[in-house]
Amino acid sequence: MTGKKVIIVRGRGIDPAVHKMAQTLADYGYVVQLFVWDRQRTMNIDQISGFAVNRCTFKAPYDNPWVIFYLPLWWLYEIWYLLHSDCHIIHACDIESMVPAVLVKLIKNIRLNYTIYDFYADTLPNRTPRFIRNCIASFEKYLIRFTDTVFLVDEIRYSQIKGAKINKIAYIYNTPPDHDKIGQNPDHAPGLNTFVLFYAGILHKSRGLEYVLRAIMDINPLQLIIAGIGQDLDLIKEYTKRYPEKIRYLGVVSYEEVIDNSLRADVLFGFYDPAIPNNRYASPNKLFESMMCGKPIITNDSTSMAEIVRKEKCGLIVPYGDVDAIRHAIRTLMDDPELCMQLGAHGREAYEQKYTWTIMEKRLITAYENTSN
Repeated sequence: MTGKKVIIVRGRGIDPAVHKMAQTLADYGYVVQLFVWDRQRTMNIDQISGFAVNRCTFKAPYDNPWVIFYLPLWWLYEIWYLLHSDCHIIHACDIESMVPAVLVKLIKNIRLNYTIYDFYADTLPNRTPRFIRNCIASFEKYLIRFTDTVFLVDEIRYSQIKGAKINKIAYIYNTPPDHDKIGQNPDHAPGLNTFVLFYAGILHKSRGLEYVLRAIMDINPLQLIIAGIGQDLDLIKEYTKRYPEKIRYLGVVSYEEVIDNSLRADVLFGFYDPAIPNNRYASPNKLFESMMCGKPIITNDSTSMAEIVRKEKCGLIVPYGDVDAIRHAIRTLMDDPELCMQLGAHGREAYEQKYTWTIMEKRLITAYENTSN
């Protein structure tokens, strides 16, 4: 039991990836606090399985460039919070939490770890001038020199920070802990009853949700279940109102509900507009959730996610924004239950051999032990 105190800082509210990290550290004897910027006030918990949750509830948008004007208030609050803590290690997540963390590290001479879920310069809109994009990328790379360990969610993402002064690096895939009800739901096998598609995540135009909505209109019997929040929420609600028998919106749900719905679905999907540079490096929860649950996934080409799907033969790949291709992929899986189960089985096998959270938590703890005072 280490007893070392860790504060994990995240500029978002509900985040399964951060919760997994916090839980693992707590399980291995670290005293963990999770400090988050709950911009939409979607969290209503102060304790999760042994680690504390503290929130900044100053309202601000998600996934919107205008959030930059809200950052100074968040940074001031974060600086105040960290300065008044007695932690031994700060673990910042993404650049929106990094600037205050570096400042406090220098003032208090404590450890600083850094997870990059999204390299900020590559998330900016395409219209962003290259000069601005390059300046932000250089700034984030400069901040990395102050870290003890940098955590990336995929080896391919190293190219985003290449050239930065890196003390140590570890790769922690965004995989879920194993679930005790894997494989097919006995009450809902492919080819029987209504075919179910499930998506949980950010509702943003770059996630291709509108293309899926258009693709499923003439496919029956089929139900699309969506959970999450974001800029496309009004679009989702409009379709739900118009087609209540075909589309169901769950709102913001717990991670346990995400897994439960994944297990009950026939197919999961995740699309990422490759025109946005950061999306080409997408290695999201839902890919590994589909593997863990033994479900096939439909995704688009020109992303690292597609490369994993292709390598592990655990889903179907379509061009981004191609409604006809999406429709064909859904129909293919709907009409071929054996293929559906085969792709799901391939994903489950890959999960067990390469991507389990058991493997990732060992990497996490090893990295922490190698950088702790």
